[in-house]
Amino acid sequence: MKISDGISATFKAVPFMASNGLLIWFLPAIALTLTMSYGAFAIIDFVVEFVIGMYTSYFGEVSFDVCDGGWHVSWNCIEVVLKSAGAYVISAVVWLGLFWLKIKLMKYLVLMFLGPVMAILSELTEQRITGVTRTFSISSFLREVFRGIRTALLYLFIELCLLVFLLLVAIVVGFMFPILLPVIAPLELLIAFVMGAFFYGAASMDYVWERQGAGAVESIRLAIRFRHLAVGLGSLFAVLMAIPVVNFTITPIIAPAITAVAASLALKGGAV
Repeated sequence: MKISDGISATFKAVPFMASNGLLIWFLPAIALTLTMSYGAFAIIDFVVEFVIGMYTSYFGEVSFDVCDGGWHVSWNCIEVVLKSAGAYVISAVVWLGLFWLKIKLMKYLVLMFLGPVMAILSELTEQRITGVTRTFSISSFLREVFRGIRTALLYLFIELCLLVFLLLVAIVVGFMFPILLPVIAPLELLIAFVMGAFFYGAASMDYVWERQGAGAVESIRLAIRFRHLAVGLGSLFAVLMAIPVVNFTITPIIAPAITAVAASLALKGGAV
């Protein structure tokens, strides 16, 4: 299968969902996205407050009462101003750092927390295509969900290792041949995008392979075998995750559902 097959299946996913009454599954995606975003920002605020608490306990409470001397500015006043500025700078740096980390990990947090929605949509799509209905089993459903989490963590580890390797290669090549830096930088970005799309697509296809009895090793082997399809399926996910603001608001709501449906359409012949 080609990359274009995955992209084609992605464009057919929403019409398929509309004609088969599956659009309602955007609602739990919205609820999970709001919960995930609220939880992430709550954790960020908690960490910032904790860091500021440590800063205050070390440098003491900040009070501007010492600056009430009118035009006469004492050293104590200057010290208080510097301490206050330091607290604001530290809180801003910690908040921005954690927010950046949230954005970087968001794609895999989405795959983990939206796993239940993707598992259900993947199976419902396959049922609509094949006409074969499986008896619902809570144990099977939970197994699919936990497998989705395990797959997301596995792909996160593999992708991070590959990105670190690419970064080291870029540093070495750039140091030895500086003239190649203008070529290396965009090439690295392109490779990173393709890798991200591949892992998104592979994770969405894993639900189909799990129902076929494929284990973790077999799943990776199948992902490599269908690598072009995986890249095509994950392209929409990768593009939306690269857009600021959209990547933690709209993307978690629509991308996992669409990709899960598209994967079943592509693998089960519904996208033809």
